[in-house]
Amino acid sequence: MEVFEAKKALLEKLGWSENPFVKDLRVTDKTEFLKYYYPFEANEILKRLAFDAKACLFLGPKGVGKTSATHYVAYSLPEDFRPVIFKEPPETVEGLAKLSGLYKKPLWASITGKPFSRDDFVSSLRNFNRKIVFFIDEAHLEKNRDMYMEFKYLLDDVPNLRMVVSAISRDNFPDALMHLIGEPNVFSRRNFTQAEMTSIIEHRISAVGGSALKPFPKAYLSTILSEQNLLSPRYVFDELNAFLASVAMGETAWKGAAEYAGDPLVEAVLEQSLETSHAFWWQLLSPSQQGVMQSLVNSPDGLSLQEIMKKTALSQNTAFNALYQLRGDDSAEKKRKPSVPFPLVKAKPLMVGARKKNVYVVVGKVRNLFTKH
Repeated sequence: MEVFEAKKALLEKLGWSENPFVKDLRVTDKTEFLKYYYPFEANEILKRLAFDAKACLFLGPKGVGKTSATHYVAYSLPEDFRPVIFKEPPETVEGLAKLSGLYKKPLWASITGKPFSRDDFVSSLRNFNRKIVFFIDEAHLEKNRDMYMEFKYLLDDVPNLRMVVSAISRDNFPDALMHLIGEPNVFSRRNFTQAEMTSIIEHRISAVGGSALKPFPKAYLSTILSEQNLLSPRYVFDELNAFLASVAMGETAWKGAAEYAGDPLVEAVLEQSLETSHAFWWQLLSPSQQGVMQSLVNSPDGLSLQEIMKKTALSQNTAFNALYQLRGDDSAEKKRKPSVPFPLVKAKPLMVGARKKNVYVVVGKVRNLFTKH
């Protein structure tokens, strides 16, 4: 089909070996994973393990990268460590022992039919000739809360055992376990900064043979690195893939993106810079809000939602949410940013044939604050 040929042609033009913005980080393929993954907290956890921290805790909501960090740490450990990854927390010590692959039931116990012994498991771990790191992913899903104390007991009883635990929050962890972990070994991630997300994008492009941020104009990136999208790289990758598809099919409003991204002169034109010195609150707006405002200030007659999407390369959902907030309809946004004089934008209903269509314009008193260079 035409779109697949267009994708192939675009990748060749960019010098990319493949599309770097796939959601699946292929954690089962160590080489490919390490090629694509850009570590943040994972590097800090490695440092702690290198200097003999008994345990680390990584907190954050779904999609923020806890599982990816787990695999990066496990894949990066030297040969004198044995990593064991648990995709979800075992409900019993016996289950933990069996899933670890490190428990050997004593011969005499097998002969006599003696049931599982916690002490035998501890002995097996102690006798292992390497440091062991248990990675307990999704620990907040633990059904047997007594297991949290079992983690502590194992760490106390086995000198060569370490743990890296990830969870949405620390709410269910007992104080004794938290004390053993220690606050310096607790890491949390709620979202990413624009600089961090840009580093992730650059790293991925470099991994497939690309250069810097090409083909993404910085002005375009500033519009998609919104507060919502910065919650997870997955959201940003969705936007980037949509942009790549539009570039491949020649449908993007960012003309020359593939050829000129990163060129200072072209970037300056694309940004359609505004004089914002009289709008002291401008920096409080999210990138998507700024992008919509730039488009509307430069379009005195107003723009429809579809026209805004085309000019900013924002998805429909992101553009709609930005307009909703700029119109002052989001009470939470107004509370977060009390110094921003919402509403900044208003909707003008127009009749197109027999149908009514909204065109969005900047409120008059706000428009007067801006002058184009």
